[in-house]
Amino acid sequence: MEELWITEGPREFDRWLAQGKVDPAQVERIREGLEITAEGRVAEVGGLQTPEIYFPGLTARPWWSREDFPWLDELEAAAPAILEELQALGGNLDGAVSHPTGLAEDGKWRALYLSCIGRPYAKNVSAFPNTLKTLSAIHGATDSGMTYFSTIMGGTHIRPHSGFSNAHLRCHLSLVATEGSRIRVASEARAWQQGKAFVFDDSYDHEVWNEGEERRTVLLFDFWHPDLTPPEIEALTHMMGVWRRMYARHFWAHQMDASSPGPTSLAA
Repeated sequence: MEELWITEGPREFDRWLAQGKVDPAQVERIREGLEITAEGRVAEVGGLQTPEIYFPGLTARPWWSREDFPWLDELEAAAPAILEELQALGGNLDGAVSHPTGLAEDGKWRALYLSCIGRPYAKNVSAFPNTLKTLSAIHGATDSGMTYFSTIMGGTHIRPHSGFSNAHLRCHLSLVATEGSRIRVASEARAWQQGKAFVFDDSYDHEVWNEGEERRTVLLFDFWHPDLTPPEIEALTHMMGVWRRMYARHFWAHQMDASSPGPTSLAA
């Protein structure tokens, strides 16, 4: 099936630019990225980064240092309160949805969403006031991509995949760390530590294992790439709405075709 959120990106962007909200020169990197993507040149220009939508000129490294993000200390300090809110809702995510990407055995990977492709997930947000208050201090943590609690059962492998876009980075705050759980991003694998967080670029190939017997649970969220300018973020915020509408149509079309795998780019 034609992936309209990719092929129609430049045209939708031009319609928005015609409204005169930003100087086109200030968002040329966004236009260039949409054209690279629509022309199918991500593999050619992205190197080891293989997202569905690629923007050139952004600092690229699989793992980012703690020193790049001073807010990690406050995030980790809030981990007990965040876990408490999750536990008040059941804690084990048995009522959460099975992750829809098809990258792990059905039911082995569950997600409780707070936002999806930048839009609040109204069904769940009221149960997490402290979590959302903490995330509100991080630019883009609830509106640049995905925000959800992610749990994987023991004996689970999430297969290799890449993220939707390199315009954001991804943070994992470990809430329940288990023996035998690890994530590989590019060539380096790391294990989660209880109450600790790390940042990586999910536009690189990555995969997850839980080889233990217990569940592993993290709070996962995207945030805007620090190289982006305010006009670029404004442009991307508009495009998020476009992608959300188009991606939803694409996803439901896949659900109607049982022989076709679901979308995989909004994953771990």
